[in-house]
Amino acid sequence: MEKNIYHCWLCDKKGSNVSYLVSKINPSKKEKASNLFKSVTKKLSDFDNILSNLDNDWTFTQNNSEFLEPIDFPEDFRLLATDYNSNDPDVRDIFKYALSRGISKHKLWLLKVGYSHKNDFRRSLIIPSLDENGEVNFYTSRKIDVSSKDSYKYKNASVQKKLIIFNDINIDWSLPLTIVEGPLDLLKTNDNATCLLGSSLTEDMLLFKKIVRNSTEINLALDSDVYYKTIAIADLLSSYNIKVNILDTRCADDVGAMTFSQFQSCLETAKLYNKESKLLSKIALI
Repeated sequence: MEKNIYHCWLCDKKGSNVSYLVSKINPSKKEKASNLFKSVTKKLSDFDNILSNLDNDWTFTQNNSEFLEPIDFPEDFRLLATDYNSNDPDVRDIFKYALSRGISKHKLWLLKVGYSHKNDFRRSLIIPSLDENGEVNFYTSRKIDVSSKDSYKYKNASVQKKLIIFNDINIDWSLPLTIVEGPLDLLKTNDNATCLLGSSLTEDMLLFKKIVRNSTEINLALDSDVYYKTIAIADLLSSYNIKVNILDTRCADDVGAMTFSQFQSCLETAKLYNKESKLLSKIALI
């Protein structure tokens, strides 16, 4: 109908004006048919515009790397998984800190967790992010011992976060994707996961566009204290026909504080977000 043509395979009657056909069969329905055709055409046009904008934005972010700021990533960065037996006391202490956070050796390898002796990174656990081409596009570091003299506990790359998909290189977009808030949360999740570098997901973010492009199912695991943001993200993704499962993360202060088995339990009991859960969530937020 969107092309305003018709063809009956029984009587072989065909033409290029559906409204005309209706007027011959039932004149009283002509105006209604005409209005319906206009409505369908407009909706299809609007949907085409949405897809076109997604394609244009996608091309922009993929082909214009000059818009990404250079990363001040330490040149002496080394993997903790290969150096944990080092005689360097700083490296041993960083490894002990990783174990105290419940980080497995598998995660040390998968997320390429490392360290550096550079001043701003010394005695810090560093988690880098690699884009789909294997280039470092972001990092976060966490000091293992914070004193009153320290002005910060975390250090993050100074870049436009909306253009970053954290560790895109690890993601299989054809499988359900777990989304958490920050890189340290990824240390406790399943492997096919990424983070928001915050607690919001908007239509102008590269992560959002790639989810929609691939129709990727989402497991949403934000901290329980930002539940209203969880619902906002689930509602946005659902409006693009993305399946969203919401994890109940109230068993811990945040995902990074969970054990791996606690997270797996949350994942197995995740609830599908739909119209009913949307209504219940709004009631719960009153």
